[in-house]
Amino acid sequence: MIVSHRHKLIFVKTLKSAGTSIELELARHCGPDDIVTPIFPGIPGHKPRNWRGWFAPWRGVRRSGDLRKNVLECLRRDRIYNHIPARFARARLPARIWDSYLKVCVERNPWDKTLSHFHMFRNAAWHRHHDPELTLDRYLENRIFCHNAPFYCDTRGKPLVDRVLRYDRLDAELAGLFAEIGVPFEGLPQAKSTLRPDKRPYREVFSPRQTRIIADAFEHEISLHGWEY
Repeated sequence: MIVSHRHKLIFVKTLKSAGTSIELELARHCGPDDIVTPIFPGIPGHKPRNWRGWFAPWRGVRRSGDLRKNVLECLRRDRIYNHIPARFARARLPARIWDSYLKVCVERNPWDKTLSHFHMFRNAAWHRHHDPELTLDRYLENRIFCHNAPFYCDTRGKPLVDRVLRYDRLDAELAGLFAEIGVPFEGLPQAKSTLRPDKRPYREVFSPRQTRIIADAFEHEISLHGWEY
């Protein structure tokens, strides 16, 4: 996550949506008082700052398990972190900041995102689900999907961010965002592009059955954004 007081911007980081690359680029324009969270695995030159601290763990409690999660993170002083859900960030940041800053995230077509997620499981040795022998069918059977809505929605599924950028037109949308906050945009660094060696489009990979499994799993995100296969 990035909280830029300099640009009055909050970037909520989702999964498999160029989040690390966007963080690296935004961090270059952040000031010493801005919040820049650590990236895992670490990337040379990235300098996290101002992300640790105490907070009231009872704030933002909306469902079972929230309080325990908040207490553990408070004890570790993990006030703001890499993939923190927006509803927790809202509870831990001053209301004047959350309410007045532009809050953005990125979302991705669920079929394209699922294929990228599968390749991360197969090829990222640092990932806890790493399995170089994983097949696509077994990945889908495990149902460990890449749901992003919990990162930018409340517990009822309503978005908490002001703007959801589309991954399929990311360069244009980021160029517009950067121009809006007065920052030059020269493209993104390729932070994790090697994790997907098979560059075939998802339509050339999934069978009709696999396509339906993904459509059912991502029904909420598809309804939110109108994604089409």
